[in-house]
Amino acid sequence: MKQIFAFVLIWAIAITSCKKNDNSQVIKLNGTYTGTFQRKVSGTGAVSNVSLSFSAGTWNGESQVVKYPALNNGSYNINGNKISFKNESAWTAEFDWSLILNGDYDINTSGNAITITKTYSNGMLDIYKLVKQ
Repeated sequence: MKQIFAFVLIWAIAITSCKKNDNSQVIKLNGTYTGTFQRKVSGTGAVSNVSLSFSAGTWNGESQVVKYPALNNGSYNINGNKISFKNESAWTAEFDWSLILNGDYDINTSGNAITITKTYSNGMLDIYKLVKQ
């Protein structure tokens, strides 16, 4: 009897762990989003007002602080809760190029608000908190 109970328990665990969680939502960006950018180093960092506009797989942006972050224009692709930016601008060499909006980020939405984040291996964290206008 114990063997049957163990078999049923293992079978139930296996079935429930194989169920696909389909709570994913399709994220579509269109329009202008404004808010803030912050690079957290050891939990703190300067904040800059930013604006990003999205249309048909392309983006352009501005920052209140020059090259913090380094925005201009490019293309993007969303897959699940990941967004990949391609920055198509030419940049000079006198600043930290990790501030260029480029590469893979996490994206989360809540109503008209989006949060875009990137965590670096050295513990830095970039956070864009934006609201659709």
